[in-house]
Amino acid sequence: MPKVTDEYLTDKKNYILECTGEILKEKPLYSITMRDIIKKAGFSQGIIYHYYAGLDDIYVDYINKNTTYDLLEQDIDTLLNSQREEKEILSECIIAIGRYIGELLKSVGGRTCFELIVYYAYDLEKRAVVFPKLKFKQSLEYAQNKIVEYTMANVEKGVFHPQIPVRSLIMFVSSFIDGIAQSTATGVMEGDDISEEINVMFQILAKVVLGYLEA
Repeated sequence: MPKVTDEYLTDKKNYILECTGEILKEKPLYSITMRDIIKKAGFSQGIIYHYYAGLDDIYVDYINKNTTYDLLEQDIDTLLNSQREEKEILSECIIAIGRYIGELLKSVGGRTCFELIVYYAYDLEKRAVVFPKLKFKQSLEYAQNKIVEYTMANVEKGVFHPQIPVRSLIMFVSSFIDGIAQSTATGVMEGDDISEEINVMFQILAKVVLGYLEA
């Protein structure tokens, strides 16, 4: 029996992911079944399950393969290490998140990611398993954590003067980002200029946050 190479295995998985992408263009994520993917790929059920344990694993691989996830981390690190004024750094970090989300929405992988986030919004068990595997989510959490650390450090230095509890401000920003995800995934926000709309909203968010910090 010929040896199965890593390249062979990779090609098979990539083909399954390509088929998944084709299906995602035809129907919403919540209505897709494993049978749809089996039919589209032309593989037996046993072969599909040899590579993936279920739909969740396929979605994670598909999203990670079709999203650029490290650019946000690079932007945040560059901004935090810059010599700009503190309030400008904080503002630009928040705007960078919006710019990143806007760019993601131009790809099928990015839209699928938001759709998956909304789909599992109330399934805490699946969220706990799936979300940590999404590199997009990891990058967002990295950015948010860095922004929180930076904000708290400057509160302690007396640079920022919060007018409301910082915890409340953090929850507000997180809810804002989740709301963007839900709006885009459910079609509330759509159109060719959606990326620009998101950029504008995050610019407004940055002004609101700085207003509460009286930077």
